[in-house]
Amino acid sequence: MIVNRMIGNRPLRPGLKSRATHDRPWPGLGKSGGRPSAARDFNPGRGRSPHILLLALLFGCASLAPLRAETPKPTAASVLAEFDRLAVQPLWPNFAPGKTPLAIYDGERTILVRHPSPPPEFKKEGDLWVFAGRHPEVKANTSIELGGVKTATMEIDPKSTRDSRAWASIVIHETFHAFQRERHPTWSGNEAELFVYPMEDAGPLAARRLETEAFRRALVAKELQDATCWTSRALDQRRDRFSKLPAGAVGYERGTELNEGLANFVENLSLGKTQGPDLPASEYAADGVRVRAYPIGFAQAALLDRFDPAWRQVLEAGQATSLDELLAKTIAGKPATVCGFKPEEIAAASERAKGDVLQLVQTRRESRQAFLGRAGWRLEIATAKPLWPQGFDPLNVTLVAKGEILHRRFVKLGNEDSTLEVLNHEALTQAAGEHPLFNGVKDVQVTGLPAEPKVTQEGDFVVIAAEGFTAKLKGAKVEKGERSVKVTVP
Repeated sequence: MIVNRMIGNRPLRPGLKSRATHDRPWPGLGKSGGRPSAARDFNPGRGRSPHILLLALLFGCASLAPLRAETPKPTAASVLAEFDRLAVQPLWPNFAPGKTPLAIYDGERTILVRHPSPPPEFKKEGDLWVFAGRHPEVKANTSIELGGVKTATMEIDPKSTRDSRAWASIVIHETFHAFQRERHPTWSGNEAELFVYPMEDAGPLAARRLETEAFRRALVAKELQDATCWTSRALDQRRDRFSKLPAGAVGYERGTELNEGLANFVENLSLGKTQGPDLPASEYAADGVRVRAYPIGFAQAALLDRFDPAWRQVLEAGQATSLDELLAKTIAGKPATVCGFKPEEIAAASERAKGDVLQLVQTRRESRQAFLGRAGWRLEIATAKPLWPQGFDPLNVTLVAKGEILHRRFVKLGNEDSTLEVLNHEALTQAAGEHPLFNGVKDVQVTGLPAEPKVTQEGDFVVIAAEGFTAKLKGAKVEKGERSVKVTVP
């Protein structure tokens, strides 16, 4: 997921939200099975003809051969064809995914379809507009402004085992984000809150674990009254937890559940998966606040579907502002059994949360040390004027120390004079103000580079290129050391 945040050279104003879509986890796309039982249990008896056994083995191998056939490699064209099949389904009121401009990068080219005014760098090939290689604006599965038009984007991971249909469902997810941006701009969390969320507080974490478990039991309950009871217990835990969290943290969870949770729901719905996510009994990592919002939002949507199929129209019409509040209203007064957590379950959740918080602190410290100790070339950019966030991946960021964020995949920074971008490489940013990122950045470090960064001069600008790193810095001074480059920008 990528957050595109163009804020020029100004700090984030109070209450100003950063838009977020995603490069997200994709739970529930299918599970692999084991070996056929016949092969596993085969145990010939004594006295059986060796010729018969040989024939049986030969025929058995022949019958299993199709299972080893490789799935055709997905391409932008094959994913688009599957997407068109999925897009005709009635997934959400007023949502027409087949009309959304779409850009797909498949490792060789970026294709653009349904765009009213393709940028000039795209060349027409039949019904498609094609850009050779990765288009500079297509960095992840997200929605962006391309040529002034909201456009869903997707990158096909060549290492993934997903087939074209699974990728097409992810395109459904991304086109839903474009739909959300146009019709429901408030359906998103303020990403600035992610960096100040109290993840090291064991009390709310323990309640979160019980909340997730209650939602899990509600999803698997066969009887409606059991589902109602466990949904009520989940909402009880949530109300208690939210009362102990800052308002910004509460708003972040609810907004991200509307944003990512509903997109996850629509994605799975396009594949015919209506039962909800498989919530893990072990729950999520202590700092997995954003990751958790995808399945928990999906879980609430699936439960709403079970209790009141008309809920989508209610939410679309703006008659509710969060999934949990709509869910509470929907189950109010419905018959329910008696259910609840045992004292030992509550105690176990509390003890585990305390241990996980201690582990989180240690992991953050170790991640910082590992980054700084990485072998290879080191590059540091120190700037007197803050660089402002223009894009980052909120699923791949870690606050490793006060004011220091480890970006594990992508970050783009800039001001009126300079820009830099890191993609598919780690970078450590140091805050220029109180907020770890949104009051600007004064220092950026990149370690573990396999080769010396290339530094050139273009007029008043120093241009730097390295693996996964590009920068154009006005008036910069460069100092080279032993396997290190430090750049100072006035």
